[in-house]
Amino acid sequence: MGVELGDLMLDVKFESQEELYQRVLPALKSKRKLLLLDGFKSIKKSDIWEFLRETKWSNINGLELCDLVDDILNADNTAIYEYCSKRKEKDDKEKTMK
Repeated sequence: MGVELGDLMLDVKFESQEELYQRVLPALKSKRKLLLLDGFKSIKKSDIWEFLRETKWSNINGLELCDLVDDILNADNTAIYEYCSKRKEKDDKEKTMK
């Protein structure tokens, strides 16, 4: 992952998913606020992260930080909501089977 500063190119490596999550947390917080404004009150920052991890980023290597932030801020609100609803239904179904 590269970050350009003038003529200087810095390679930024993340050691874990948690470290990357922390780095994009401001974008996740902003998206969460946008979701709240649109009436999606039950969606958490972690839901947005999981939605993109599973639907957009799962088969892509070499993503840049700016691409991750762009994906977060421009993710479709309704698609996130539908993803969360389906995941909740699945979780509820698994709980009742136990």
